[in-house]
Amino acid sequence: MKTPKSTPPSVHVQPLEREQLPVAPVACSSLAELIHSLGTRKEVAEAWKVVPRTLALRMQKPETATLEELQRLAVLARLDLPTVFELAYYQMQHPVAVPAPQLGRPKQQH
Repeated sequence: MKTPKSTPPSVHVQPLEREQLPVAPVACSSLAELIHSLGTRKEVAEAWKVVPRTLALRMQKPETATLEELQRLAVLARLDLPTVFELAYYQMQHPVAVPAPQLGRPKQQH
C-alpha cells in the first residue's frame, strides 16, 4: 500500500453543470471541499444519490463514507477513485470546518 502524503492533495473540479453562468474549476484539498465545490447541497445530494443529511455527515466525517458512495462521488466529480480516497484520508488526518450550505471553500482548522 502506498504511504499517504503529508502535504494536502490538490485537485481542480468542475462544479455540476447548470443552466446559469459557466463556472471555473475549483481547487480542493479535502473531501468536504470537493463535495462543497460541486454545487449546492441539494444539487449534489441529488446527483450523488444520498440524502442531504448523509452528505453533511460525509463532509464532516469522511471516514463514514462507503466505498460505493466514494465511487459515485468520483464519477460525479470526474476524478479517479484513488484521488477521492486521498482527499478523504487527508481530511481525516487534518480536519476542516464544514462550510455553510452556500458555495465557497471551507476554512482549515488550526
